[in-house]
Amino acid sequence: MVLNIFPRREKAAAETAPEPELTLPEPSIEALDGVKKTARRGTRGGRGRRKPAGEQAEVSSEAADTTEAAEPEAPKPKAPAARRTRTPKPEAAAAAAEEVPVPVEAPRRTTSRRSEPAAPAAAPADLAALIKVVEAQGKQIESLVRAQEELVRRGPSSPVAAMARVGIFVDAANVELAIDRLRTRVDWRKVLNLVSEGRTVVRAIAYSPVHDDPGVSIETQRFAEPFLGKGYKVVTKPLKRFADGTIKANVDIEMACDIIEMLDRLDVVCLASGDGDFQRLVEVIQAKGVRVEIIAVGSSTAVNLRNAADQFTDIQGIIQKIKA
Repeated sequence: MVLNIFPRREKAAAETAPEPELTLPEPSIEALDGVKKTARRGTRGGRGRRKPAGEQAEVSSEAADTTEAAEPEAPKPKAPAARRTRTPKPEAAAAAAEEVPVPVEAPRRTTSRRSEPAAPAAAPADLAALIKVVEAQGKQIESLVRAQEELVRRGPSSPVAAMARVGIFVDAANVELAIDRLRTRVDWRKVLNLVSEGRTVVRAIAYSPVHDDPGVSIETQRFAEPFLGKGYKVVTKPLKRFADGTIKANVDIEMACDIIEMLDRLDVVCLASGDGDFQRLVEVIQAKGVRVEIIAVGSSTAVNLRNAADQFTDIQGIIQKIKA
């Protein structure tokens, strides 16, 4: 336990005793000069706000009075000198600009821009080449058209007519009787090969009258036997006997009907007959655009039929080629 041995009155007197006054020393001239110098510096690197002209005069006069009383001091370096070194001079900036290296991309851009006008120069060349190709193709087409027209004008001797579709129709009784007067025989296969040379045979038909007796074989028939096995289709018609003993077998109607029905599949009709009754049939065939050729014995052929045909072939002139 701590005992307080000091009397209470002395403590109160001590607490109520007045404190001595503190006297501050007066500032010296050097301190005032330093305060003035430090007050002139601002936050802008030593540059403070400019004072009015009156205040500047008073400050300058006070500074002059203080400097007269104070001892001279050594000159200090001015702050603006340091600030001048921070801002480059125009000559130094120009020199630095000259020393900056030129970027490499600049020449590339200039070369690319200069090479761009070369593109229009190449375009006319390509267009001229294209025009030449088109003109050459046009000339080729014109030449092909002219050649085709010329082949059509030449008729059967042209390559187009060489592949013509031909049909051969033989009036067997009329031609065989005329050949008998020549005292010779004809191989009708050779005739077929001669007529169809360079052509496509669509149909070869021989119209032959036969005996009215069904018991007589066709191989023994006079007008049917020469065409059997020679590439012909034999169409027969029974003979007709009249009261006066005459015999007749006219196959003109059968021939005309078959030819008219086949015209849309034929380019050439070869008619082996000298009968003048076929003149009208020849004219109808030609009206359909089909060529008509007549082959028969010249001395036994009607003049009107020979004149109506597009081509006439006399068997007497080719007998050595087709002789059996």
